Amino acid sequence: MEKIKQNKIWITILVIGIIVIGILLAMLHQQKQNSPEAQSSSYVSSAKASSASTSVQDKNNEKAYAKKAAKIKGHVLDFGIGNVYFTTWTKSDFVNWAKKYKATSSNQTHQNGVKESFGTTYSIENDNDTGDYPLDEMANQITSNGALSNYYETVKEFNKQNPGVNPDDIKK
Repeated sequence: MEKIKQNKIWITILVIGIIVIGILLAMLHQQKQNSPEAQSSSYVSSAKASSASTSVQDKNNEKAYAKKAAKIKGHVLDFGIGNVYFTTWTKSDFVNWAKKYKATSSNQTHQNGVKESFGTTYSIENDNDTGDYPLDEMANQITSNGALSNYYETVKEFNKQNPGVNPDDIKK
């Protein structure tokens, strides 16, 4: 009878020990999941999934923009940094302007207030105070290349160079 009591005590101690070890292992596992290394790999996989999703969305947007661009008529002039405008000017209008501008004396073209809108609602202006003459640069580019590098004869042509830009965002 005494041996049975001792065996029950040992079995109870052994069961309690196994339970305590199980609890400690569960706590260790939980702590491991909350470690910076575990969170880092979780973050990396989340970032990859997000990037892949964004990439797919960008491709879908580009396809939709290309369809829109093919339907829209007009010429486009990109002044940079979100300043994209429809223009009423053709290549020949730019060439004629450049010839006229270059034929005018620099005393007249380099005055403050000399500006040109190129058939848009946006204007480029020379600044004699700072010595900044963007119209000179544009006239030189048109004379040497036959057109501005940021002029597009069609919205479709603009879209090929800028597939991520929504044609609806081109200003009138």
